[in-house]
Amino acid sequence: MTMPRRGLRTLLVVLAVLGYLAVAVAFVLQPGSRLAMTWIADVSLTGAAVLAGVASIARGRRLRNSPRARITWYYFAAAALSWGFGALVECWYDLVRQQPVPSPSLADLGYLPAGVLFAIGLLRMALPGRNPAEWLRTLVDGLMIFVAVLLVGWVSVVGPAMHLSSAGLVPKALLLTYAAVDVALITLAVHLVLRVRGFELGSGLPIGPLVAGVVIYAVADTVVAYRTLAGEYQTGQFFDAGWLTGFTLLLIGTVMPQRERRAPRDMLHRQIGLLLPYFFIVAATALSVIIPEFTGTTYEATRWIRSSLILLMVVRQLLLMQENQHLTRDLEKRVVDRTRELNASHKRFKALVENSSDVVTLIDRDNRIVYSGDSVARVFGLSPTSLVGLDYQGFLDEPSRRTMAAGIAEISGTPLASTTFEAVLVFPDGRRVSIENTVTNLLDDPAVQAVVVNSRDISERRQLEDELVHQAFHDSLTGLANRALFLDRVEHATLRRTTSSEAVGVLFLDLDGFKEVNDSLGHATGDSLLVDVARRLTSCLRPGDTIARLGGDEFAVLVEGALTGAEFIGLAGRIRESLEEPIVVDGRDLFIRASIGIASAEVGTVNADQLIRNADLAMYQAKERQDGEPALYDPSMHSSLVERLALEAELRKAVTDQGLQVHYQPTYGIHDGELAGVEALVRWPHPERGMIPPDVFIPLAEQTGLIHELGRFVLREACFQGREWATLSPSTALSIGVNVSGKQLQRRDFAGEVSQALADSGLSAEHLVLEMTESVLMNDTESTLRTLEALKAMGVRIAIDDFGTGYSSLSYLHRFPVDILKIDRSFVERLSGTDAEDSLVQSIVQLGQTLQLETIAEGIEEPGQLLALRRLGCTMAQGYHFGRPGPADVVSRLMVESAGQPAAAVPAG
Repeated sequence: MTMPRRGLRTLLVVLAVLGYLAVAVAFVLQPGSRLAMTWIADVSLTGAAVLAGVASIARGRRLRNSPRARITWYYFAAAALSWGFGALVECWYDLVRQQPVPSPSLADLGYLPAGVLFAIGLLRMALPGRNPAEWLRTLVDGLMIFVAVLLVGWVSVVGPAMHLSSAGLVPKALLLTYAAVDVALITLAVHLVLRVRGFELGSGLPIGPLVAGVVIYAVADTVVAYRTLAGEYQTGQFFDAGWLTGFTLLLIGTVMPQRERRAPRDMLHRQIGLLLPYFFIVAATALSVIIPEFTGTTYEATRWIRSSLILLMVVRQLLLMQENQHLTRDLEKRVVDRTRELNASHKRFKALVENSSDVVTLIDRDNRIVYSGDSVARVFGLSPTSLVGLDYQGFLDEPSRRTMAAGIAEISGTPLASTTFEAVLVFPDGRRVSIENTVTNLLDDPAVQAVVVNSRDISERRQLEDELVHQAFHDSLTGLANRALFLDRVEHATLRRTTSSEAVGVLFLDLDGFKEVNDSLGHATGDSLLVDVARRLTSCLRPGDTIARLGGDEFAVLVEGALTGAEFIGLAGRIRESLEEPIVVDGRDLFIRASIGIASAEVGTVNADQLIRNADLAMYQAKERQDGEPALYDPSMHSSLVERLALEAELRKAVTDQGLQVHYQPTYGIHDGELAGVEALVRWPHPERGMIPPDVFIPLAEQTGLIHELGRFVLREACFQGREWATLSPSTALSIGVNVSGKQLQRRDFAGEVSQALADSGLSAEHLVLEMTESVLMNDTESTLRTLEALKAMGVRIAIDDFGTGYSSLSYLHRFPVDILKIDRSFVERLSGTDAEDSLVQSIVQLGQTLQLETIAEGIEEPGQLLALRRLGCTMAQGYHFGRPGPADVVSRLMVESAGQPAAAVPAG
């Protein structure tokens, strides 16, 4: 497991600090000889400087997103490595040549640039980022502090040391340069700590260890320079620990966390920063006068240094004056801009108030108008000046006055409180305008001292809302109540309190024949018909009754307060009479009648949903009777509905669980008696009810939509069985007839279902016959025609079942690709051998011969019928005379038998 880089760096620094402590103790205690201390000093100082430089480079490389901080670290690294070079040269003199380091020497090329590089690093930390004026003033402040410190150092230490030293001019100048650089370092450090207190470097530098390290380095450097001038310095003395401490602190700073943001400067520290240079100047000037008085020695350089201080003070004052002038101009500009902005804002506010769609009115504590905006003329047509002094509530109707009084009382005790309410303005000319008022309490505002009323005209919105409410509860075509409003009225009627035995009743109406009108004459004619029917129904009602259009051609009437059931019957009679006269639409006389169901109950005995449901059930009973008489609800109707729902659920389960069966009824050739085909018929063997007749569950499947799954099941079963029979007797071309519902034919993918069934089963398309009634062909003829043409293109044959019972068969027969006509059993039953009875069947057979269509007679039960059909030229026949529908294995046996001889030979006659 490897140690993280940060942990490794920290460990190295800890080891370096421990080494520093050991060397520092050696410097203090001087445990060895002079040569040993020289070795310790040279090696430790060189190593500390190089290690600090390398660590600073590594720290700078990690700051890729902070260029300024990274370069600052590089300056500190260059300073440490430069000093390390000088220490390495001094090691060569002390340890290899074992002689004192001359002055000047190569070591000075490392030591002197180190101080300059440290100074540049501190200067980058002290100077502000991008403000030239502040940058220049900060630089001047630093120079003033530097010169002041230099003045003190000159009169107290450096000057006397230079005077007493016996060294040459060049060594003195060199040592003086070292002292000046050290003073500059101390000055920058003090300035950085006391004035700047932070810096904006993106990723902040650790100011504490860096400044402390540089200060200790500079102090040690100054002490060594002084002792060198005095001829008292030797390598390995106590003062060398200062250099070691400085580089160790720099090394510690390389692993300290970064500072992300600059510490804010408060006003106190800003003032200290401004006065700091003057403090140093006063102190330095005082000491430069006092110290010579005690020592009795003065130097020419002192006057030059004082003159430099005075010059810097003048420059600083000029900079401050310029900065103050700039600040003054900036402040004046900001005042002018702010004044201009306030004037513009005032004008905008005035324009907004005067041109707003809201009317702003100020009223006092007595409800008197003290101000009204110009918008009152545009919105309400009143003069603003004519309203001043009038009572605001005098323009409101009585309910609005009470509402406004309550609103003002609500907000009067709370400044700036507001409330919103709707009111109605009544003008002298009688106009009434709905408004929305927002009232705000500004009575305690010295600039307003009134209640502010913002009024908005909401007349159009209120009218629109009323229209939307009306549309939500009324039928858009007839204007009658809709289902939602009718249900609400019935609920109130069934729940209202009464002391008498009054009854509430609902009449449910459904128009008979309306669908045919819509399909044949179009929806526009149907809509006109509904409007006229609604008008006639409304004319039959009493004032308290409610009529509604529930949807499509369904209407309902709510009758309240009836004392006897005869009143409901009487209303139904009036409705029937009102619909007896023809309804004229676009010059056509249209006759319509209604199936009416009636349900009634005493108030409080049933709920609204039950009452409407009962009337709906009764209406279906009336529609089934088709005698035009209204049907009264009977509880047995509900039982029939429950029975129907149960049967529907069981049928759905039977379709899903494949509980249905397919039986087959054979079809024979009339002339040769050969088995020619079969008709697939679905059967439902119920486990409890027994065999349920198709005329019971087929209409139920049509109504519930289960006919699609049921028809798909029969189609696929018949196709697979047909393929099995084709394999059993390849010589027998047996056709498989499958009945198709109108809803199946209306599906766009029906042709695809047939194609898929043929492909999956392997049955040839010419063996499949799809049978449908004439009424199926009447629905959506264009779509039906496209589907039939697609089936015909596959090779499937089309048969019209129950032919002759429809009123439009002959007019549509030539349009559809029909192959077979199946004569309805009602015509076959009337065959008696006389020309009068047989003429209709003969006409159908002749029509088939003319159109080259096969004819199949259904329902043959007697030999006489078969003989008559043979004589009339009919080609095929099926019925109980040949056999009842049965399972597939019955047909399989018939096929085996017919291979030897005809299964149902027809006697000659």
